[in-house]
Amino acid sequence: MEEHLEEIMNREPLVVAPEGSLAAAAAAMQSRGVGAAVVVDGPSVAGILTERDLARAAAAGVRPADVPVSSWMTAAPLTMSPADDPTEAIDRMLGCHFRHIPVCDGERLVGIVSLRRLVRAASVGKVDPWTPGSSRGLENVVVGETRLSHIDGARGQLVLSGYDATVLARDRSFEDVWGLLHDGALPEGEAFARRVARLRAEPLAVDLLVALARRPGAPMAQLQAAIAGTGAAWTLRPWYEREPDELAEEALRIGAIVPALVAALWRLGRGLEPVPADASLGHAADYLRMLHGVSAGGAEVRALDRYLVLAAEHGMNASTFTARVIASTGADVAAAFAGAAGAFAGPLHGGAPSLVLDMLDEIEKPERAPDWLDEALRGKRRIMGFGHRVYRAEDPRAACLRETAVELGGDRIELARLVEEEALRRLRAAKPDRALYTNVEFWAAIVLERVGVPRELFTSTFAVARAAGWASHVIEQAHDNRLIRPTAVYRGPEVTPW
Repeated sequence: MEEHLEEIMNREPLVVAPEGSLAAAAAAMQSRGVGAAVVVDGPSVAGILTERDLARAAAAGVRPADVPVSSWMTAAPLTMSPADDPTEAIDRMLGCHFRHIPVCDGERLVGIVSLRRLVRAASVGKVDPWTPGSSRGLENVVVGETRLSHIDGARGQLVLSGYDATVLARDRSFEDVWGLLHDGALPEGEAFARRVARLRAEPLAVDLLVALARRPGAPMAQLQAAIAGTGAAWTLRPWYEREPDELAEEALRIGAIVPALVAALWRLGRGLEPVPADASLGHAADYLRMLHGVSAGGAEVRALDRYLVLAAEHGMNASTFTARVIASTGADVAAAFAGAAGAFAGPLHGGAPSLVLDMLDEIEKPERAPDWLDEALRGKRRIMGFGHRVYRAEDPRAACLRETAVELGGDRIELARLVEEEALRRLRAAKPDRALYTNVEFWAAIVLERVGVPRELFTSTFAVARAAGWASHVIEQAHDNRLIRPTAVYRGPEVTPW
């Protein structure tokens, strides 16, 4: 797709006056063959009149020659700038269910863009690979095929290999869902869970972990280094020109060891001995035991298991894409996991949940929430835990974890529910053109704190879950591999003559 709206928009939009008649506006639209007219009052855009508005007026039985445009136009419509990203325009159109956006340079109308033009531009951009279009952040760009998951952003549904993720979270274990991702079918017995448990109990390179834990690095940086170091200690080799089944076993092996690495690094950094893995326990129960040295309660284990299921896999996100890019080069599995862990560390990806608790700590009391949120919006400060790049309805994982948090109880629940309610009300009033809902990080933070995961390990615990998705994507990439090598639009200076 083109990079800016100015390259797609109609530079000669049909313009009508608010006091003009509906009949005249309809005739002008028909004559020009357009589906919308921009209503201008002096230099400013006062509204937009579309075919849908004309149909509403006709259904109401009005006499179009006697009714002004202002009576049926959509007043104060959303406008965008010529420099804006077309993918953002598509998102806004689909989220708000309209088909035209006036394009303004300041207050001056300079064009109009339609959904039809945007779709046509996107389609043309995919026809010729030697004349690539561009999309910032690769948004809406298809980079491959997968059987692992599907996100229906409009309906607010996450599907994992044919199953609703929230149903799986309530009814099945994390190991079952990992088995589903790995094999394409839910395990019928405990064989896959026992296999993962045995791999989790593999010996760790303790000398490496001691050296990392003694350094003042962030937990995710330590985990990233530990994954790479573990791959080296196990002498993992590039998978290229080897049997894919060898890669599959190595991907499971690295994925299974992540909770043991996180727990060992955490304990060593506090002068405590690592707790060996117990292959008789499930992933969630053993992770909490390896962290704290004692067994967790049943409610806490069930809540963490539900979280791990919901966080295990989520489409072509940044860390998963990173893993697939590295795997596409034929590199070893540990390199793909280490790269994914590096991408996951960012606060715009896996690093978000702990920031939710920081926000709640600042608010402190329910009665302070309205003023704190108003001040944050005035200062254009990001309110953590709301909005999502993909979902245009409520994130289903957030709804499931809200239910889980309420079941667990605790001191945070009242404050969290009030902040959620007040934040959504204010965000939707401030940004009526955006589909804003609670995302997974908000209630994940409440659940993780309640089950006893230290705040510093929220992102690492997220990685414990997402390792299942990384493993499955790396295997999938290797079975139908093509080196991932996108291109970029050159915006530098022209060639300088000698």
